[in-house]
Amino acid sequence: MGTLVIIGLIAVGGYFVSLWVHPFHRCRVCKGTPGRHWGSVYTYSFRRCRACGGTGRQDRLGRKIFFNGS
Repeated sequence: MGTLVIIGLIAVGGYFVSLWVHPFHRCRVCKGTPGRHWGSVYTYSFRRCRACGGTGRQDRLGRKIFFNGS
């Protein structure tokens, strides 16, 4: 029983360190491209991704919950 608690605490601690070191994941809408949506008619044109604001990344869920995002 004590061993499981120690392993659980190590896993939770590792997750928090992971959130601190790598706080972002790639944007699910633009798939991590530099925040661009390419036009379908004029294929040379693009706009910024609305989900990530053109950065190509979003906060991880744990960062949003525990650290209030960016």
